[in-house]
Amino acid sequence: MPGVIERNGHSIDAKGFIHYDDRPFSFEDADKIAGRRLDRRRNYAIIDGKVCESVTWSTYCTGCCEREDGYGPNRGIGCPECGYTGRSRQSQWVPINNT
Repeated sequence: MPGVIERNGHSIDAKGFIHYDDRPFSFEDADKIAGRRLDRRRNYAIIDGKVCESVTWSTYCTGCCEREDGYGPNRGIGCPECGYTGRSRQSQWVPINNT
């Protein structure tokens, strides 16, 4: 379900896992920061005072596509890392263009 969060930092535990301090944020307040009305069908985060949008893509699995020389086959062959699909799903917060 789409929404907005505000990221207020992070911590790293003894095992090396990153834990983010994310709190709910309203679309109306995010609209004010962005300077325009945001698409209510998408996910957004306020990070360091900037509005960022969640982008997601699919790519080849690094566990079964890449060889030691950095080159690999044209497709993934499947491994436990990708659930034997040969694909990996990635996502990232990307600042929106305010112009």
